[in-house]
Amino acid sequence: MSLVRRVSDRWNEQLAKSGPGDVERLLGTQQQRRLLIRDRPLCTVAKPHFVSDSELQRHGHVVNVLSNALVHARNYVVANREREAAHLGRYYDWIGDLMHLEPGEADHGAITRLDGFRAGAGMHFIELNADCPGGAGHNDGLAEVFQALETFKAVSGDFDLRPLMLQPAMGKALMDAWRDWGGARPPVLGIIGWFESFGTTAEAVASDAEPLRDAGIAGIVADHPEALEFDGRRLRLGGTEIDLVYRLMLTRDVLVQRDTLKPLLEALRKNAVCMVNPFRAELMGHKALFALITDPDVDLGLSAAERETVRDHVPWGRPLREAATLDREGRRVDLIDHVLENRETLVLKPTHAAKGEGVELGWHHDASSWEAAVRAALDADCIVQERVPMRSVSYPAAEPGLPEREMFEDTDPLVARGTLAGYLTRVSEMEIVNVSKEGSVVPSFVVGG
Repeated sequence: MSLVRRVSDRWNEQLAKSGPGDVERLLGTQQQRRLLIRDRPLCTVAKPHFVSDSELQRHGHVVNVLSNALVHARNYVVANREREAAHLGRYYDWIGDLMHLEPGEADHGAITRLDGFRAGAGMHFIELNADCPGGAGHNDGLAEVFQALETFKAVSGDFDLRPLMLQPAMGKALMDAWRDWGGARPPVLGIIGWFESFGTTAEAVASDAEPLRDAGIAGIVADHPEALEFDGRRLRLGGTEIDLVYRLMLTRDVLVQRDTLKPLLEALRKNAVCMVNPFRAELMGHKALFALITDPDVDLGLSAAERETVRDHVPWGRPLREAATLDREGRRVDLIDHVLENRETLVLKPTHAAKGEGVELGWHHDASSWEAAVRAALDADCIVQERVPMRSVSYPAAEPGLPEREMFEDTDPLVARGTLAGYLTRVSEMEIVNVSKEGSVVPSFVVGG
């Protein structure tokens, strides 16, 4: 029996003894600490995610390879106008001047997140969030909540359980970005976002981010974009001068709220502030790049070992268009015919949507509705991707009686400057796992001997 399975069984055994008290602590502490999404607790299951040291090391290697492959794919696409048009579609029309608003070279983001899950014996990754992946403070807060449970105290006496805290690596990534930008003194960090849409407050966000100070950040303030001011020299948030911006706003929301964000955009244009992630980092999350790294017809300059790692951990994918291509087995096929004939194993995705919006699961369609979805996707910017059979995992619900729930589990590595920092793990009874769609966030603990 694996070490992870042993600690999971031991947790369930102890939880049954500590049950009602630990469930009350788990839910009540989340309310007190505002670890909420639209006023419900972020975590509604009573067990964390466990990972072994050996798994952590393997995943770290895969993260490095995939991060490097995606940089190669981006460079390959932007080096040629025809490739840009073929792979990025209307992306530049969509993002507009935000793409080149900030001075400096192309950036793939100081803080990114690979979205993946276990399938079969290994991890599979289906996309990269390079825009503004959040949730690190929530993860770390939930890790502290779980460490206060009686179940945790008992189980950690038998096993070495180490919380995978994300904010230390985030703080280092923020400071590295600040120094690369040219910053010398300890910066004041401004966290900007519309926090109510996540069921929290600016005060709670600032409090959650306090561990970032240990990386060398002088001060932290969080507020809404409406609180921004720019005098032509310094950017202020709620009256406080800030040097470094941590953006918790999707680029698509910024495009809609440009007037509100004029102070920030003008400060960026004048290079008066450093922002993580810059808007141009959104390009790295373009799903066409993820499809591109699986295409053997394209030479990205990867080694044989790197190509093998991609094949083992990334499902086959292609930009959806009229073309001939190689299928998963290396046979040359007409792409559209292949997609229509294999709906049970394929997924359609918009190339730069978020939160699972616009995703079409072929196995949820009949032949007629699938063809309609494919024809509609041809008129948009979409990719087709091979289905990765998701493995369900049993979690005890944080309810009286601790009923077991079969959950789909997203294990999403948070990547700081290309290196695995930890995981943002989410579980749901729905196949598209998303916190905004009733999913739960669960913190991760590394299991020792």
